[in-house]
Formats: sequence, structure tokens, C-alpha cells
Amino acid sequence: MPFRAAFRTFGCKLNQLETEALAGAFRESGTVLVPFSESADVYVVNTCTVTGKAEQKARREIRKALRSNPRAVVLVTGCWAEVGTEEVAALGPRTVVIPGSRKDDAALLASDLAEAWEKGMDLAEAAERGRDARAGRAHDPFAFRPETFLLHSRASLKIQDGCDNRCAYCRVCLARGPSRSLEPGGVVERARALAVRGAREIVLTGVNLSQYRAGGLSMAGLLTLLVRETEGVSYRLSSWEPDKVDEEFLTAFALPRVRNHLHLAVQSGCDAVLARMGRGYRSETVRRAVRDLRAAKADPFLGADLIAGFPGETEAEFQATFDLSAELTFAWIHAFPFSPRPGTKAFGMRPRVPERTAGARVEALLDLGRRRRAAYAARAVGRLTRAVLEDPAEEDGAEASGVESEYEPGPDPAREAAVAAISDEYLRLEVTGIPESLRRRGSEVSCRIVEALPGAGDLGIPDARAEFVGP
Repeated sequence: MPFRAAFRTFGCKLNQLETEALAGAFRESGTVLVPFSESADVYVVNTCTVTGKAEQKARREIRKALRSNPRAVVLVTGCWAEVGTEEVAALGPRTVVIPGSRKDDAALLASDLAEAWEKGMDLAEAAERGRDARAGRAHDPFAFRPETFLLHSRASLKIQDGCDNRCAYCRVCLARGPSRSLEPGGVVERARALAVRGAREIVLTGVNLSQYRAGGLSMAGLLTLLVRETEGVSYRLSSWEPDKVDEEFLTAFALPRVRNHLHLAVQSGCDAVLARMGRGYRSETVRRAVRDLRAAKADPFLGADLIAGFPGETEAEFQATFDLSAELTFAWIHAFPFSPRPGTKAFGMRPRVPERTAGARVEALLDLGRRRRAAYAARAVGRLTRAVLEDPAEEDGAEASGVESEYEPGPDPAREAAVAAISDEYLRLEVTGIPESLRRRGSEVSCRIVEALPGAGDLGIPDARAEFVGP
């Protein structure tokens, strides 16, 4: 039986990209990639520390892996592994912790473990030896540069890491360190390489893209450079800060090959809460950002991150967040309850909002987001758009599969030859009428949206149906 590896990712798109690079390293060593739910010889868990729930989920998956194959080794890396090294290591004797700042060591361990497996050696011991032998070496945060994406349909490119902000609730800055940026020439070179390999869309990723600074360029300058220096590929930003929507950024965002979508890190719609959070803007800045973005592009898909139940948040303060979200008609809302993170200013803030109250507030925001997304899909009917074809399972744990796949017609004759796709505007689509020659993950097609599917996005299935128009 071949040497098998499985991967599980928690958290941001940056973590997802870094897992892609790790999976590629294991595949190059001759390892067979299998779903995380199956028995493997090595499990790689890339963790997040944004919320206690993210850590809880990772803890559960690590323990499940240890039970699945008692002889396997579980490599745990990422932000939780950085700030909670001892806690993670205590989960089991075959858990090998690789702090997030040394995440590239996990890629180097791929060949070590493949060789140890061939020789019948203990994999946990081999992983510890390989990790310890590399202690003290210099680490490049931009060493992760996959050119073949095994786990996702769209290519990603890491251009920034770390964060200089010190928001009261966040300890990602503690796990990732200060902001660093990849030089513009390196970004262009990597983007061209992805385009040559067939990427039609590149998601630019980082911890805080608004802090990109390198070679005299801001993020807006880099985006303009990328559009000018590459052909046949479009760009999507993973997220953006509301107070960084300035004239220079709007000019770049308006470029035709910049996708018609942006996710804003809003966090709250109440000025008093934003002040306690340590955010450097207020609600009027969010209003202005949304107004200006909608002036720059026709009906862009604008999403928002929101935290409910921040310490001291009154019902009136929450209502201000809800009302602002309703007023600005975000097409999607990612809401989550405040989670006290050790080492942050908010960890000791009082009074705490009861979990049940915070949960109810989160659900109210999520329900608003579901309704707004359905409305956006309905408004898009008749629109011509571009779309990148996806693996139908991608949004439901496909990061565990690690295999390339072609589309198969569904069993329902009414949906024959329908494939999943994501549009320029970030709508999930079912597209019909695509020729077999184009029906492959990562292909880009033109299509017309013909029917909205209200509420479907909440279930992880397409939000609308579309018909193929052309390549």
C-alpha cells in the first residue's frame, strides 16, 4: 500500500494557499493524497487561532486522526500551533507541532517521512528528528508558491503576511508577526507562472492586504502593475479594510480584470464598539467605502465580517450594527460571536455578553446575510458574467480530497451537464450547456444568469443557475 497523506485546513485563504503548497510537496515525494476522513500515514492539520471555536474544531480533528490510525503521525502547524505549542503537543504523543512561523518545515518533512515509511521507521520519531534538525534555520514567509492547485479550483498567490494593527480582539498579529510584503517583481513573476499553467483567476492573499508595501508600491499600485504586466488572467482580493478604500484603490478596483467582488473587514457598525475594538475608523467610513465601491463598479458583490457580542455591547449597540448592515445591503455577511483570546486587550474586558445573547445576535446577522445574498442573486438574473468552473465538492471539505477531478453529469436529467462555478461577482452558479472540452475544473466560461435560487448559498449549493454563452 502506498504512503498516504491527508490534509485539513482551518481559517483564512492564506492558510488554504499554504496547505496547497504542503500538499504539493508531499505529492512530489510520491505520497498519495487521500481525504482526511480516510486512514492515512500522515495527517497535516493547518490551524487557526482567530476564535476559540476554530481551535476546538482543530482539536477534535487532531484527536480523530490519532484514533483513525494509531501508527500515523499528525503534523500540526498554523497560528494555533504558534501561540499554543504546548497545548497542541499535549493532545497526543504522535502529535508533532510545527509552529506557524516554521510552517515551511512541514513541506521539507515530506521527503523525510516518505523515506522513513519506505524503511519501516517510526514516522513520529522521523518527523521530530527532521523538525529538530532544522531548528534555527531562516524561514521565508513567501516560500509557499504552489503552481498546481490540487485542492481548489482557483489559483492563489501569497503577497503579504503579518499585521501591524493591534485590534483588541485579535491575536493573529501575535501568531503571524509584523507585516511583510513580497517584492512587486516576485509577485509579477509568480502571477505569470500561474497564468502560463492555465490559471484564469488568481486570488491575492495575505493577513492584511491593505498593509502591502514593497518596491514603492501600495496594494493599489501592485494591482495596477499586475493587470498591466500579465495577460489572460483576472485578480480577486481576499479581503480589505474599509478605511483603505481611497481614490488610488478605487481606480485599481475599477480595472476590468479585477473581479467584481470585495469582502470588507467591518467588524461592527457602532462607533463606540469600534473604538473599544481598537479599529481606526467609524461607521461613516464604512458607508463611504460602500458608496464609493458601488460607484467604481456596477453592482459589486460586497461582503462583510462582523463580530457580535463584543464585551460591553448593549442591545442598542448591536442594533446599530444590524441597522448599518441592512442599510448597506451587503450581499453576504460572515458573522461570528466574540471569542476572548489570551494575550489580547479584549481578553480581560468586562462585562462579557452572555453566549446565548451573542449567539442570537450572530444568527440575526446571518439571517440578514442570507436574505441579502438571495436578493443579490435575483437581481443578477439576465446578467452576462464570467465564471470559473469548480469541483462540486470544493466548498464542503474538498481540501481533504487532494485529487484532480473532471465533472460528471448529475443524475437528475433536468440538470444534465450542469457544473458548479463561481462568477465574477462571487455568486455560486449551476451552469448548463458547457461543451465537454471545457468541462474541467479551473476553466473559465461566459454565461448568462437565468434563475435565482434563494437561500441556496447557505446550504453550500449554487445560488443561481446560468446558461453557457461562450468560452
